[in-house]
Formats: sequence, structure tokens, C-alpha cells
Amino acid sequence: MKIEKDNLTPEQKKSAYLKILLLGIIICAFPIYNHYNNQTREKLLSKNFEFTFCEIVGINTYKGVTNHLEYTVNGEKYETRRLGVSFVKIGEFYKIKYSKSNPEISEIDYSKPVIQNIKEYNFENGIVTEIFENENWKILTFIYNYKNEKYKRKVALEKIGKLKKDNKIEILVNKVNPEISYLADQI
Repeated sequence: MKIEKDNLTPEQKKSAYLKILLLGIIICAFPIYNHYNNQTREKLLSKNFEFTFCEIVGINTYKGVTNHLEYTVNGEKYETRRLGVSFVKIGEFYKIKYSKSNPEISEIDYSKPVIQNIKEYNFENGIVTEIFENENWKILTFIYNYKNEKYKRKVALEKIGKLKKDNKIEILVNKVNPEISYLADQI
């Protein structure tokens, strides 16, 4: 098989090679930048940090899950859209860690919900239906009835402990939005 000779001039070849080189540099630079950005972020969140709470104000499930969060630091409002979890609901509040030197850098803790007013919740009983556990996540799934409606909820926990499938558990259910509920021990 014979390879056909290209019809490019030396200037066109040089231009094509430069474009390929530039594209290669850009492709290689992205993972390096991402790694550096993650290291900087982790460093800022490990040394000089504070805690506050954030509100889930939006959830986007297009090509993955992105949670839109809002929180306030020293009277200034911050927003972030981070990869998130699908089991949170709009209107929920969670503990968030932020960098004191750069409050835009933050990390949400989905295992620590924040209840603004406990009077907005009722204590009810639920039944554990599923437990998922790996090195990053401990997810508890439970079902419950509230005002003759059946609900299913997933929550992130710090540790599963002695919880097992079919255990009866005490939960807190939001009176206005009963889809929002938590394991009573989380609060």
C-alpha cells in the first residue's frame, strides 16, 4: 500500500504542527491545573476554616447531579454549584465548612443537617430498608408514613453504627414538606 503525498506547503505543515503542539499542551495542562486547584482547596480547608450552614436552593440532574448552595459569611452571600447528591431536597440546610481567607472555597457535610426551628418537625417512626456503605459514603434508606402518605428517604450518616435492615428508627419529619426527614440521632 502506497501512502499518498500530502499537498501542504511548508508553512501550512508548520502551522498544523504548532496547532497540534498547542492542543497537546492544553490537554496536558488541564489535569495539572485541576490537581493544583484541588491541593490548594484542601490546604485552605484544612488550616484556616470556620463552619456555617448553607441552604440547598437548586438541584440540576443534567449529566450528573449538581447542587446549588447558598451561604452567608460576615453578612456577604456566597453561592456555589458543586457536584452533589440526588437525595437532598430544595429548602434543606446543611453544615458547611469554608475557608476564612477565601469564603468562596467551601465543603458541605451532607451528614450534618441543620434544623432552623425544631417546632417545624414531628417525631415519627420509620423502618430501615437499605444500608449502603463504602469509604466515602454511609447512606441510610428508610420508609415512613406521614398523614396517610408513604415516603422513602435517603440520608448520609457519619457512621452506620448498629443500624440494620428492618430496624425501627425514630425520625424527624418536616410538617410542611414531609419529603424532608432525618434520623433523629443526626440532630
